[in-house]
Amino acid sequence: MNSLNESALGELDEAFYSVATNEGIRVAVVSGAGQRAFSAGADLKELESKSSSGMLNLSEQAQALFQRIEGIGKPVIAAVNGLALGAGFELCLASTLRIMSDSARIGFPEITLGAIPGYGGTQRLTRLIGQGAALEVLLTGELIPASRAFELGIANRIVPQDELLSVVNTLAQRLAGFSPLAMKVLLQVVYLGKESPLQTGFALERMGIAALFASDDLREGIAAFREKRVPIFRGC
Repeated sequence: MNSLNESALGELDEAFYSVATNEGIRVAVVSGAGQRAFSAGADLKELESKSSSGMLNLSEQAQALFQRIEGIGKPVIAAVNGLALGAGFELCLASTLRIMSDSARIGFPEITLGAIPGYGGTQRLTRLIGQGAALEVLLTGELIPASRAFELGIANRIVPQDELLSVVNTLAQRLAGFSPLAMKVLLQVVYLGKESPLQTGFALERMGIAALFASDDLREGIAAFREKRVPIFRGC
């Protein structure tokens, strides 16, 4: 069910390298094949053969990959079309936005196996929804329905299963029409700011808006607004 084994992680790394280096790609969408699962997580058979040091290396590699996805400077939309468990849930958390089908479920079942999430999930979930709510998800290992994920602030939207890709594509097209430079600066300010003291975050915001006011994209955006036309942003 779309397991995130080492081979899949390598393919994901290659795909996002292409996203990062191709200026023509302004938004990325991640989803699972079929309708049963976004990703049911890591391959347990593969993990069974891991030593402690082998698992440490895999965790470091996967965390680095998910950090690259989170810091790619372009919106990444997770279209959660089914189960998103373990590493699959961690990939969702590394994404910019999470749009879930009404039949999707998420969770960290690692605790039921005597383990914990190892690809950044403990840290991202806690920062996203707070320690108390995150610990309930992590400690119980229960599957969380889409409605509860929305209540917790994990899901940005919930849509009917048969409308998921249409809704996500519409959202992606909207975001792709904005200035890629402004999008990159916005994501940097938010992600760096959440790890910084408030005053540092304010400083990041000031530097970000000042940099954009020197850009061609901002001049184009203002001109297009005045001329009542669609702006043509070039990312500079």
